Amino acid sequence: MITVAGWAAEDRMVLIPSGEFMMGSPKPEKSESRPIQQVWYLTQQKSIHNYPQHPVRLNAYYLDRVEVSNAHYRKFIEKNPEWSIPEARTISGKADANYLVHWDDPRSRLSPAEDFPVIYVSWFAANAFCKSQGKRLPTEAEWEYAAAKAFALQKFPMTPEALESLSWFYDNAELSTHPVSSKSANSLGMFHLLGNVWEWTADWFSEDYYAASPENNPTGPESGEAKVIRGGGWNDSPARLTPNIREFVRPHHAVEDLGFRCAKSVP
Repeated sequence: MITVAGWAAEDRMVLIPSGEFMMGSPKPEKSESRPIQQVWYLTQQKSIHNYPQHPVRLNAYYLDRVEVSNAHYRKFIEKNPEWSIPEARTISGKADANYLVHWDDPRSRLSPAEDFPVIYVSWFAANAFCKSQGKRLPTEAEWEYAAAKAFALQKFPMTPEALESLSWFYDNAELSTHPVSSKSANSLGMFHLLGNVWEWTADWFSEDYYAASPENNPTGPESGEAKVIRGGGWNDSPARLTPNIREFVRPHHAVEDLGFRCAKSVP
């Protein structure tokens, strides 16, 4: 297992070469839609629309090898006290009352230990963290391309058994998060791109965006009510841990199975 603390800063990101892929899935014969709801957690409902499938071309970019950990987020708060628990919950308006609740609630079963992924962070907080590192949140297309590319390069079928070696999910996670590099890296050298925690992306959610998405470097709708999240988490079934499954959460909500990793453009 790689120790995150032992990596040099430049080694914590993976270069994703420029390329193209088919984003999303073909439209099913029968489709269902559901309105944006103010939910506090993700359920096992049918995922939101991920069709029509459409071609996307992306410039090269970097993506963090691991999810942002509690340790890295604590250092961010030390330098940016406006994101401390009392400030963010009560003053900023950009995080709800669940923000970092696992840090100060002894009843929480989810670990605040240094090498575990930070969770209960709003989109605004995740975005601020990435900017403080000279990075940004990945676009939805960048996230899916990296996951799809890792799948394509796998040397074995992605069965539930094979997924066990790469991911934490409902069958093996014991209803908890796990350290950010506690499973094997995928074929691109990233940890837990699928499973452990869902991950914020930069994009606003729109049910109709895929039908109008530009082919080159799409960045999502200009506005919306919720942000797209990707990857599946510790409380999801193996069927939900695929590159094209997507969900949404309102940007000020802090959720128990939702964290993030950062991206960076190639100059």
